[in-house]
Amino acid sequence: MIRHTYAPRGRTLIVEAWHRKGRTSAIGAVTVSPRRRKPKLDFRLLPDDANARGEDSVAFLKGLRAHLGGPMTILWDRSRIHGRSGW
Repeated sequence: MIRHTYAPRGRTLIVEAWHRKGRTSAIGAVTVSPRRRKPKLDFRLLPDDANARGEDSVAFLKGLRAHLGGPMTILWDRSRIHGRSGW
């Protein structure tokens, strides 16, 4: 079987593979003001190469609730992390 590449003749093609270095994780929420009905994106970036954990989700939601100053309704996506967060 013959494979063709775009590397110049006589030079080995180097294909970079995905790796965990330089990865960024984020936790976010879309909030809607009940008075102005205006959507807003709130988010928190985690340190480089850190996985979002349940504790991070809880801390984010506590900070979001303090910022909003009132009750909130939470709609989870189907990520497995939400089942381990203790909420």
